[in-house]
Amino acid sequence: PGRQEQHLQLMMQLLRPQDAIQLAVRLESARPRRVRYLLVVRPEEAGAEGQTALLGVDFAHEGAARCTLGMVLPLWSDTQVFLDGDG
Repeated sequence: PGRQEQHLQLMMQLLRPQDAIQLAVRLESARPRRVRYLLVVRPEEAGAEGQTALLGVDFAHEGAARCTLGMVLPLWSDTQVFLDGDG
């Protein structure tokens, strides 16, 4: 598989079995080799619509075999998120 597919598989390993990635966006990084993603994640179970979260995931470099969770932000019904400039 390509790099993006490998990254998605590694990111899925960070999640609970009932969670699903709704959206994954690769971000620009201030460090040249570091690879960063912003994920929108929520449980697939019925009635879990209000349990959405933003996750920040980091890879040390493009071919890294593991990733780390750098940010967790729960989204509530009145949450507004603005991404501006370098994040």
